[in-house]
Amino acid sequence: MTRSRSTTLDMGLLQPVDTLTSLPEIPRSPASPIHRRSQSLVVDQEIDNLTEEAVPKEEPIQSSRQNIWAALYSRYPNLNITLISITLWYAFSMSISVYNRWMFSTSKLDFSFPILITSFHQLILTFLSVCTLLIFPRFRIEKYGDTTYTMPLKDYATKIFPCSVASAGDIGLGNTAFRFITLSLYTMVKTSSLIFVLMWGVFFKLEKLNLKISMIVTLMVFGVSMMIYGQHDDPESVSARELLKPSHIFLGVTLVLLAACMSGLRWALTQIMLKKNKHTRNPILTMMYISPGMFFVLLMVGSAVEGVGEFLHAPIWENKGSWGTIGLMIIPGFLAFFMTISEFVLLQYASLLTLSVAGIFKELLTIFLSWIVFGDTFSLINGIGLLITFTDILWYNKYRFDQNEITGKDDIELVDVEMNDLNVMTEYSTK
Repeated sequence: MTRSRSTTLDMGLLQPVDTLTSLPEIPRSPASPIHRRSQSLVVDQEIDNLTEEAVPKEEPIQSSRQNIWAALYSRYPNLNITLISITLWYAFSMSISVYNRWMFSTSKLDFSFPILITSFHQLILTFLSVCTLLIFPRFRIEKYGDTTYTMPLKDYATKIFPCSVASAGDIGLGNTAFRFITLSLYTMVKTSSLIFVLMWGVFFKLEKLNLKISMIVTLMVFGVSMMIYGQHDDPESVSARELLKPSHIFLGVTLVLLAACMSGLRWALTQIMLKKNKHTRNPILTMMYISPGMFFVLLMVGSAVEGVGEFLHAPIWENKGSWGTIGLMIIPGFLAFFMTISEFVLLQYASLLTLSVAGIFKELLTIFLSWIVFGDTFSLINGIGLLITFTDILWYNKYRFDQNEITGKDDIELVDVEMNDLNVMTEYSTK
């Protein structure tokens, strides 16, 4: 019996190991080391999971940003060059405005020969345009199939020179106005160019007078009147008190309104005479043909009104020296040239909405800059008038866009007359 029991035990020990799994598990005490270790592992894992959720990963954020920029660039492929050209346009345009205000104002440099000095600006533009044509063949007239830069005297006298006269009146009168009014008032009143654009357009049958045109003009007149109203009421700065006398305001505003009228005439003449002229197919060629006539007109008028002798014997030649005075005169010419180039680039890539918003924002920045630099004042009534005017400008641009959609035209006509003149050349040169 003893031997048989031993054999049974030995056979039990020789059974396969997997048969032991059927045995019941031994219950572990909660206080056992094995149980405590497993609980610790579970808690550590949960902490790790919570930490990963709380701390954002850099890669997904970077990927999201890249996706946003990729979507933006896919929708606006020329975003970079548009922003750069807008920035340069702002910089050069506002620099010219501030510089001219500083140079011609009676309370600043008081270089009291704005017409003669503006004529030298046009001489600089002529020189720079010729240099550009020599350096960059893409602007030359040969690109359009022509071989000569000369034109019949009759064509120049009837097509080019009238535009030179209108442009000279616009710039000369505007610069003269800086002697009597502030930069902010000048900027606000100059927005009235829209009124004269439409009036000259109707006169030359470029526009059809209708209810919308009448309402746009009426609203613009109301907005400009509010911007002018109250300018002489207790200005804060000394320079503003000197400038904003009622007689100065009347004379300065009259000069700006005349300049705006010439801007409208320039727009109309550009549409009629330059749009299909083979010699003015891009801004550089246009500048080369228009600027000499402007130089001649401004020089003749300036010599008669301001006097060449008085100009040559002005105190500034002794105070600043000959080279310093010449440098002061030619700087705006370079600024105007590079502003024209930046406008030309912008018009090739920007849409109508972009140009409209950018133009309005430029005017706002100019007014803000005049407040910072010159201490110009700005009342609530002026602000309401400015808001009405800018709203009216947007309305006009929408009206013009709708008209172009109906008629099937591709050219964009802007309230900013300088931009519009360039746009006519840009659109024609790309066809």
